[in-house]
Amino acid sequence: MSNFGAAAGWGLVIGLSLIAGAVAAALLKLPARLAAVITAGGGGILLAAIALELVPEADEQAGTFVTAAGMIAGTSVYVGIDAWLTRDQHSEQMRRSGHAAAAGQPMQMDDDSEAKRGETIAAGLFVDGVPESLALGLTIAEGALGLSLLAGIVIGNIVEAYGAAQPIIAGGHSKRFAIGLLGGIGLSLATATVLGGTLLATASPSFIGGAQAVAAGAILAVVCISVIPYAFKEVNGLVAGAAVVGFVGGYLLS
Repeated sequence: MSNFGAAAGWGLVIGLSLIAGAVAAALLKLPARLAAVITAGGGGILLAAIALELVPEADEQAGTFVTAAGMIAGTSVYVGIDAWLTRDQHSEQMRRSGHAAAAGQPMQMDDDSEAKRGETIAAGLFVDGVPESLALGLTIAEGALGLSLLAGIVIGNIVEAYGAAQPIIAGGHSKRFAIGLLGGIGLSLATATVLGGTLLATASPSFIGGAQAVAAGAILAVVCISVIPYAFKEVNGLVAGAAVVGFVGGYLLS
């Protein structure tokens, strides 16, 4: 299969996973513990993809120094963008409400009309998804399938879209609007996967390795900011077990 075919196929799966999460939010309400377990499991798979796929491949292609520097750079960029997206009370409230809802935690929303807008949530979901999608595309460009990374992205997208759609709907928008908005984000993330898998396929190995390191650092920051604080808000052995099972699953797929 060509790089374009593989990237387009995986990109389609990524886009559909966001739509699936939005549809789930429109049709049902997951028990809090189940949502936390799924979120933790997806986080565990992503951690495995970082530790067993992205970082080793980056180290092999670009070397230790570039890999370490790239991870720090990726984390710094993501943390900076997250800080900008939560620069005021209403923006922070909407963004964190989506993260909380994905893990089955209660949303903290007020009645201010600005806090009911979907733009902040949509922008946040896009920012969370870009590093993962580009990393998957880069993995394809390197000639690998990236199954553990794909699995972590799909599970993460479903639960994050499920969480993101809830405050959008609770804020007064229709279910159709929420599904359409998240579907549009899914299309943009699918495009990012295709770009990563095709345009960068001819880049030098050191450049691809450095880009993978940057993506790995950003994904690690995503897990630390949007998954761990909410899935583990209450100490729970079941949630911890789900994270370990997710990591082991990612290891088996890597």
